[in-house]
Amino acid sequence: MADRDVLTAVEAAYLQHFEVAPDRASVSFLGVEPIEILRYADGGIDHFLSLGMSRHAMVDPALAVIDSESPRGELMLSARTPPGDLWKSVAILAAAPAVEGVVYAVGNRIDLGQPLVAGSRCTGGILQRSALRPVNVAGLSDVLVFQVLPATANELAWARIHGTDSLVARWKQAATELTDLMRESVRLI
Repeated sequence: MADRDVLTAVEAAYLQHFEVAPDRASVSFLGVEPIEILRYADGGIDHFLSLGMSRHAMVDPALAVIDSESPRGELMLSARTPPGDLWKSVAILAAAPAVEGVVYAVGNRIDLGQPLVAGSRCTGGILQRSALRPVNVAGLSDVLVFQVLPATANELAWARIHGTDSLVARWKQAATELTDLMRESVRLI
C-alpha cells in the first residue's frame, strides 16, 4: 500500500469521527516528508491531529528489519481556544519517530523541553489511547491515534519516577482540566 493510501485512510477516519472539514497547516523538516496538522474545532475546544506520522512504521533505528506489523500512529492534542501556535508543537512531536527513531506507545512521556505554546507550563505530555478507533490499513498494522495529555515539566519529571499511571490518577483525583495549557501543575506531594 502506498504512503498516500495510508494517509487517505487516516484522514477519512478523522472526517468520520469529527464530521466537519478541518483547518490545515503543513510543516516540513529536513530529510522528512511534510507533516500536516489538522485542526477540528468543537465548541471551545480545538483538536489538533497529525497527518503524516503514520506513512512509515515506527521502528527502533537499531533494528535491521522492518516488518508490516511495526506500529504506526498519529497524535491528537486537544486544547481550549485560543491555542496559539500549538500546531507547530504537535508537528514537532509527530516528526520525532522519523527524525529521532522514537517508537511511541501508550504510557510514554514526551517532552519538547519548551512550552507547547507561549506562556504555558506544559512542555509535553503523556500518551494515551484517543477516542478515535485504530484505523485499519490493508496489509499493515492498524494506525493508532495517540491522545497527548498535556503535562507540565514538573509533572513529567514526577512521572519519570512514579510512573505515568500515577500521574494520570493524580489528574483524575484533582479533576484537572487537561485542555487548559495555562494551568498550574497538579499537586504532587
